[in-house]
Amino acid sequence: MKKILIVDDDMNDLENINLILKKERYKVTTADNGADALDLAIRDQPDAILIDIKMPTLSGYDLLRLLREKVNHKVKMIYVSIVPKHEADLSDIDGFVQKPFTPESLIKEVNWMLK
Repeated sequence: MKKILIVDDDMNDLENINLILKKERYKVTTADNGADALDLAIRDQPDAILIDIKMPTLSGYDLLRLLREKVNHKVKMIYVSIVPKHEADLSDIDGFVQKPFTPESLIKEVNWMLK
């Protein structure tokens, strides 16, 4: 069973993504801030991490940089963000899902990353 860590400060988005991925039989853990996400990523060694870009204290960009230092490139990282893709800094990211998203578009991107 593939493990996914979801990082989002919006509790509705966090729960929605969690439910969608659990229905697809992924093992899911969640964090509502970057500091907790960093600890969970090191401890649980997920196969993929879904990261919101706009978060207080530690942005998704900063979190991505720190995660790459700690877990390197063996973990697939996907932004799930309201920031339009053409405006986002996509350096060093593996995938992108635009908010608002459909369950199908989220699953498609995650499945593609983890194949």
